[in-house]
Amino acid sequence: MPKASQFIYRYRGYILAVLALALLLVPFLLDARPSADPFGSALGIAAVVLCILCYALGLALRVWARRYIGEHTRGSVHDAESLVTGGPYAYIRHPLYVSNTAFACGLVLLQFGISPLALPFVLAVVLFEVALSRAEDRFLEGRFGDAWRAWAKGTPSFIPSLSGLVGGGRNAERAGSHRHLAKRTIWKAFAADASTWAWLLFINFLVLCLRFWI
Repeated sequence: MPKASQFIYRYRGYILAVLALALLLVPFLLDARPSADPFGSALGIAAVVLCILCYALGLALRVWARRYIGEHTRGSVHDAESLVTGGPYAYIRHPLYVSNTAFACGLVLLQFGISPLALPFVLAVVLFEVALSRAEDRFLEGRFGDAWRAWAKGTPSFIPSLSGLVGGGRNAERAGSHRHLAKRTIWKAFAADASTWAWLLFINFLVLCLRFWI
């Protein structure tokens, strides 16, 4: 794995923390605090609706993925016991990264609404998640070889193909990969990511405090 990818993966938590801190401080540094009334304009209402949709997508996709994977790596070293190709992994290769991006976009919309200030943050998050996904692809290819290449050939990284959706995600099966059964119930999958939900509640609480009460 290239040194840049190793750095991004190893320090991904710190990078996200810096982005979160910038998200909180930029409105004060630029004296551009958003309106405390998000329903005061059409753009404000649109931002609220999009924020809710982003959070709903992120939640649903993360829980769905968590039903099929084992204990995914949270440390500084990549690891994978098996190649998971069932559930959302039959449609896209990186549902957790898509989920992370959806949550981040929702948070940006909550903080900035639909404004030019939101664009750099959305772009930074997308580029960051793409870099992580490429690092993971290289690791999985090295770990599982032809099985990964066969699965990846018929499974897009982030956006499911129309043929995959119509075919019920059967691209992975045609490529010769194995469809795993779900390992967890929906509730257990949700509970398995308790630290993620705690962090999201905390950062959203901070954003709401800064926007509406300070």
